[in-house]
Amino acid sequence: MRVSGKCYLEGRGLVEACIEFDRVIRKVRSHCVPDLTLRSDELLMPGSVDLHVHVRGLGLSYKEDVSSATSEAAYGGVTLVGDMPNTHPYLNTAEAVLEKLREMERSRIDFVVYAGVGSETKKLDAMPIAGYKVFPEDLERPELEDVLSSSKLKILHPEVPNSLQGQRTLRALWQELASLRLVRGRFHVTHCTSKETVELAHGSGFTADLTPHHLLLHESDCWDKVNPPLRDETTRRALWDSLWVAEAVVSDHAPHLPEEKRWHYDICPPGIAAISFTTPFIYSLVFRGVLSVDRAVQLLSKGPATILGLKMGEIAEGFAANFTVVRREYWRYSTAYTKASHTPLDGYPLNARVTMTFVQGKVAFDGGEVYPVRGVNAIA
Repeated sequence: MRVSGKCYLEGRGLVEACIEFDRVIRKVRSHCVPDLTLRSDELLMPGSVDLHVHVRGLGLSYKEDVSSATSEAAYGGVTLVGDMPNTHPYLNTAEAVLEKLREMERSRIDFVVYAGVGSETKKLDAMPIAGYKVFPEDLERPELEDVLSSSKLKILHPEVPNSLQGQRTLRALWQELASLRLVRGRFHVTHCTSKETVELAHGSGFTADLTPHHLLLHESDCWDKVNPPLRDETTRRALWDSLWVAEAVVSDHAPHLPEEKRWHYDICPPGIAAISFTTPFIYSLVFRGVLSVDRAVQLLSKGPATILGLKMGEIAEGFAANFTVVRREYWRYSTAYTKASHTPLDGYPLNARVTMTFVQGKVAFDGGEVYPVRGVNAIA
């Protein structure tokens, strides 16, 4: 297939080009006879990669399943998700991970799967997983030592174990910072809530990411309840500086049914489901003159792909034919396919809309409908 139009090419920015591809990009030309010509106001960007997603599925399919999560992702321009292991069953055994990998074969976009900390690290190391997720409670488990010794990527939820005990108001920033002192090796620190966390991560030789909700929201009720907690306004404002130094932006898509989020605040589950928000939000910042297009591509595509060690995130020969097409358009955010039909970001004003998503060289979303494209495990 050949697509022509205004494309983002590394080192050249936005230029008129023709991209020839099947499942991978074969040629990048200045001109060609195209099969598809983009509208003059559309931009062909490298496919967005979301490092941190709770697809749910398995025993939690009532909250979200592979089809609903990855359809929502395609609608939001995401071409690959990294699925977290806190499912039911928990993904810290070879048997559970194998079950999850089989389930993810129904994904409508590309994916990777993380395992949890457990007693089968050697078996898990031999499986096609992206790495391990280290939660606060894992920092006290003896099995963590085997995971720290693994050469695979580790994703750190930056809080210490006692963050999970007592009132949420006691989940202070120092607990987030302290958790980084308890790990070593190839670590990526996810959903950093403060500028200091990103700085400490980089000072420790780790990479780091941010979420839109930690930049934009304050915790007022269960719809805003998330872990780590949303910080005060001063901390949130300072976190914006990290958009220019962090390696990635992620959604931390964590869906729950609307009735679960209406429970009493003390017992309702934490999590915001907005995987389709991240890409239009970041490109809105480009159209508003806040971020450069180069920086946006680094946060959404190149940075997360590099962290995962994948040949994705660029429009170049030999890279995966995963693309996100966006155009400048004012609209207010709403979800489309997730079972978590309400988010605290609903109605947020955006200046960028995803008009097409390509996965494995095929149209997964055409601006109006998601198609059952079969994604692949990018680690396999």
